[in-house]
Amino acid sequence: MKLEWKDYYTMNLPEIDNDHKQLFRIAQRIVEMVDETGNADDRTRFFVVREGVKYLKTYFAEHAVREEAYMRSIGYEHYLDHKRLHDEFQIVEIGRFEKVISRGSCTREEVLDFVGAGVGWLVEHIATADMAIVGKGVLCRPRATELTGSVLEQEINTLFAATLNLDIGAKVINGNYGGEAFGEAIYHRTVYLRGEERISMVSGIEKSFLRQAAQRIYGGEIEEEDDVLILSTLELFGASFWRTLGERLLRNRKGAVYAESRFLSRKQVQEMYEKRLPAVSLLFDSRDGKFFVASGDRSWLEYQG
Repeated sequence: MKLEWKDYYTMNLPEIDNDHKQLFRIAQRIVEMVDETGNADDRTRFFVVREGVKYLKTYFAEHAVREEAYMRSIGYEHYLDHKRLHDEFQIVEIGRFEKVISRGSCTREEVLDFVGAGVGWLVEHIATADMAIVGKGVLCRPRATELTGSVLEQEINTLFAATLNLDIGAKVINGNYGGEAFGEAIYHRTVYLRGEERISMVSGIEKSFLRQAAQRIYGGEIEEEDDVLILSTLELFGASFWRTLGERLLRNRKGAVYAESRFLSRKQVQEMYEKRLPAVSLLFDSRDGKFFVASGDRSWLEYQG
């Protein structure tokens, strides 16, 4: 399994494209270092990984400065929102792993979790927020003024095509999804802050769908030993993906700031639905499997069915 640059991530800004390619290479190298030190003692593995992560942190910070300077030079109107995303990643995700490093040891799983989260964030960020800088991608499309089945299908299909180059053919099959089981799935909750308000989005995706998405990012066959890397990748990819979707469908366009995310058990999802039906709860079918998205936030456009 290898993380590879895809041509559809290209912005046609050579300096920034080269930065993105280098971030992919650094992430791949950290994964390789983890595998190479698999049988080494904890101290050796920790030293190797710590140096790799320090380099990734430094390079990302330098890239953010270059990209932000370019946005200012062209008078990009969404500069502050974009900078907030850079700051958020450095503070939340890189900061989270620095706490692990500070204790003087780390497991293979913790390193893969960090790299996977970074890759998931980067893939979604390039395909949406970065492409918007050059007037491309889903964020440059006119926003929806109503939430119908066809509008939501188009938004989700366009977003999957842009971020993973996947033609999933998603269709709403239940506009009032009540939490019923629909196969072996991974469930996830993401919380955002908008001022003092907490916005929670819950999703559930069949494992077959996740495997297909992972193959798009990493290529090749997906092995069980790769599960930590895959789940971490798709956790932060999903958090960014659903936020992008949510912001396009909110009545109040003020940006939401990522706060936290975690996986849920099937039992927790059932209990959530038994307690109260979300304001928006939709089940989809697609070529790669079923998935749902739900939110209790009432500022979404009202679903018309």
